[in-house]
Amino acid sequence: MIQLGVAAIIAAIAALVVRQIKPEFAIFVQLGGILAVALLTFSSLQQLIGGVQEILQYAPLGNDNLLGGNNAFTMLVQALGICITTQIAADICRDSGSSSLANIVELGGRLLILALTLPMLMSIAQLAVGLIRG
Repeated sequence: MIQLGVAAIIAAIAALVVRQIKPEFAIFVQLGGILAVALLTFSSLQQLIGGVQEILQYAPLGNDNLLGGNNAFTMLVQALGICITTQIAADICRDSGSSSLANIVELGGRLLILALTLPMLMSIAQLAVGLIRG
């Protein structure tokens, strides 16, 4: 965990120095720092995935579930990936001085998540209608 913080601080300082010397290259230093931190983060991701798979073995969400079973978990992971990617892209846009582009990136991420969850929302609506009709 300390490596993660050190890599982020080094990347931030390097980007600051490069921004003062050659501002047009600062974005590439930031992207390199993001990549380094992401690689350090992904190394611990296997442990997290293993833990989640173990939890799902104890409390399986079968495919006969009305809301899609394991598809609900897959949808959650995909939505999390969209959120993280959108946030990183929006922050890079803001750091580059383009807040309007950052806002559009965030809007696009929200719309992608809405589109991703639409089948589940339809299932919930059908369940509600079925319960109301009896």
